[in-house]
Amino acid sequence: MIDWFQSLQIEQNERDIAQNKSAQRNSEGHLGVLEEKIDSLYIMTLAALELLHEQGVTKMQIMNKIEEIDLRDGKVDGKLAQPTQCPDCGHRISKRRSNCFYCGARINGLSFNR
Repeated sequence: MIDWFQSLQIEQNERDIAQNKSAQRNSEGHLGVLEEKIDSLYIMTLAALELLHEQGVTKMQIMNKIEEIDLRDGKVDGKLAQPTQCPDCGHRISKRRSNCFYCGARINGLSFNR
């Protein structure tokens, strides 16, 4: 009886290991996509900063604008806005989104001039 139970536990553990390996591979794929997006955003940010510098905008002016934008949601935390809920499906979403990631519903109030 104990051997049978141990055998079942071993089989379950082997299934769990296989599922975890699959989840790990999936996560690694998502990580790669996120790294590519970060690299792309970094290049765009550098280009924008260099263009601003060429136009005579100082580093202090840029830093002040970053702080001003960061404070739009009421706190200096490096985030633009706190998450909210989709009015249609109720999932938590960022206020920066114009549409719900989950159901596609239009999110009102998105503005670059907050």
